[in-house]
Amino acid sequence: MNNLHDELNDRLELRITTDLLGEYRPELAQFLRRLGLGHLLDEVLVPLTARARTRIAVAFEERPWPPSGIGARTLRGMAVAVVSDNGQSLLTPAFLSVRDATNVGLAAAMTKFLFEDLAGAGVDWVSLFVNEQSAVVSGELADVGFVPRQARILTGGAEFTAYSASPPAVLKELGLDATRLGDALALNLDRARISRLTGFHLALAAGIAPHWAGDTRWAEVFPGFDELLMTLPPGGITGTPGPTIGIGDEPVE
Repeated sequence: MNNLHDELNDRLELRITTDLLGEYRPELAQFLRRLGLGHLLDEVLVPLTARARTRIAVAFEERPWPPSGIGARTLRGMAVAVVSDNGQSLLTPAFLSVRDATNVGLAAAMTKFLFEDLAGAGVDWVSLFVNEQSAVVSGELADVGFVPRQARILTGGAEFTAYSASPPAVLKELGLDATRLGDALALNLDRARISRLTGFHLALAAGIAPHWAGDTRWAEVFPGFDELLMTLPPGGITGTPGPTIGIGDEPVE
């Protein structure tokens, strides 16, 4: 049985870029504008990519003709990791276009693609900052191997704790380690794995939505690429000087 997004996903290409603005700036501007997040380009992503190392999974489609010019390539999804020099990375929940809001296959494929790339690049830990009072996102993360660490930030009237895991361990718990990329995109998986992926990705998307709406206090997730993190724990995660606190610290007792 075909799922809602099969036809769209058949047209996609997934790539990893370390030069998001150099390769995809026009497409990125359009993508963020359609999400109502156009301000992120100049306010966050331009300074971030100038000062930090990033590895970003992008999903895009290209029109058959003409093959170049305005509108030739359209971004459909993006997953961002800010990478440090000590085997750590901070994640931001995947961005998906409006029509892909429930495209769990695309979100799962980007997670697989990005996490496998990070592991191959020597990244030992992937981390997300989660609201101390989170019940939904913290539970979904714990179910796939994330554990709370000592690194914390306080912003927007809320406290966020780093949850960390190794990329291969997360892929195994999500059932994506031995899954082909095409099968993930098509959700050609058993019901239990689809349910786990759905809970994981939709919880992250919903958990960060209040922050994008300007109300961080009610967000369950804080974005890992926010410029504030350049001067906050974990020290050095973006390659800038900071306190000697790492995402890989011992788990919270």
